[in-house]
Amino acid sequence: MIIKWRPEYSCYDKTIDEQHMKMIDMINEMNELSLYDDHIDRYDRILEIFSGLKDYAVYHFGYEEKMFKEHEYDTFNTKLQILEHKGFVNKIKSIDLYELDEKQNETISDVLDFLSKWLDHHILQIDKKFGEFLKEKYEK
Repeated sequence: MIIKWRPEYSCYDKTIDEQHMKMIDMINEMNELSLYDDHIDRYDRILEIFSGLKDYAVYHFGYEEKMFKEHEYDTFNTKLQILEHKGFVNKIKSIDLYELDEKQNETISDVLDFLSKWLDHHILQIDKKFGEFLKEKYEK
C-alpha cells in the first residue's frame, strides 16, 4: 500500500471523503500490480486503472468545483483549487503511455510517487481548507 486513508484526510464532507478514498484505492491497486516480479505484462490492466483514475479525478474535481459555487467558497481559494486540479490533469495527460508500456516498473514507480504525494498534499493542504470552511459554515 503506497497511500493509506488517515482520519486527518477527512474534509468533513462524506461524498468528498468517499471520492478521495476511491482515488486512494485506485492508486493502491496500481501499486499492487507494480509489485509483481513475475515478468507478466500487466500493461493493459495498469492502463485501465490509470485511465479510470484520470477520468475519476476529472469527475471528482468537477464535483468539488460545483460545491465551491454552491457554498460560495471564497474566490482566491476557489481559483487555487481549480489551478491545482488543472495542473494534476495536465500532468496525468503528459505521462508517456509508451514509456508506461516499455518501462513499466520504473514509469509506474514514478507515476505512483507523483500520485501519492500530490494527493496527500492536495487533501491536507488544499481540500482541507474547503472542508474546514464547510464545517464552520454549518456549525453556526
